[in-house]
Amino acid sequence: EKAHVVGYSMGGMITMKLLATHPDRVRSAVIGGMGWMREGGALSRIWELARGTGGLGAPEECVRSLGALAVTEEEVRAIETPVLVVVGDRDPVKRLYVDPLARVRPDWPIEVIEGAGHMNCVARPEFADRIETFLKSQAGAGGK
Repeated sequence: EKAHVVGYSMGGMITMKLLATHPDRVRSAVIGGMGWMREGGALSRIWELARGTGGLGAPEECVRSLGALAVTEEEVRAIETPVLVVVGDRDPVKRLYVDPLARVRPDWPIEVIEGAGHMNCVARPEFADRIETFLKSQAGAGGK
């Protein structure tokens, strides 16, 4: 019925969209390697206009559909589910998506993994440790 959801990169985009559209299905969420892709913003339009995969190894249709995962500021502000954001300090996503999210949701904790970029953040032990700590805190708060 309800799940603790952890998403990284594109999975973080999907997690944010899930929080905005089906909050009743999410007990808590971790958004990793991602933040807020604003609906109607330049960054969501860039994905929609993307040609090729830019070396991402994903079909063009997948890359171009990422813009559909954008959410409005109103949707982000309405989320009542506990959320943790985890990002590497060297990840460009931090500046592009996490910093704007922090301005809209200063109540959401942001764990920054020192010395980590986008691709290696998930391999760092601190990444898993911070998620585990968050999930344990949610289970202790009646979140099973």
